[in-house]
Amino acid sequence: MARILIVDDEVHVIGALRRLLRREGFSIEVALHGEEALEKLATFHPDVVISDFRMRGMNGLELLGHVLRLAPTAVRVLISGHADLSSSGGQPGSVISHFISKPWDDERLVADVRALLGSQGSATPGA
Repeated sequence: MARILIVDDEVHVIGALRRLLRREGFSIEVALHGEEALEKLATFHPDVVISDFRMRGMNGLELLGHVLRLAPTAVRVLISGHADLSSSGGQPGSVISHFISKPWDDERLVADVRALLGSQGSATPGA
């Protein structure tokens, strides 16, 4: 079963993503901010990390940079209602595996996650 870490400071977004992805058979952990996500990485080894871009404290791009170093095989997905990454600094493409716009389409998001897992050779749900 593929493992997914969802990071967002909006509880309703976490709830919606958790329900959607659990229904698809994924194992889900959640974090409300970047620091909590980094703590979770000590014991939870995700195949995919889905992070919001705009969060209090560490933004999603910064978090995914840490994920790249701490869990280099994890697929790193940035999700945001704001497409402006120009103020984020650095090279987003070197840190982000995939970008998803809010609001997302449930079927498309699930298809994207499955495709990303398939492209990295990870176990798929139910495998």
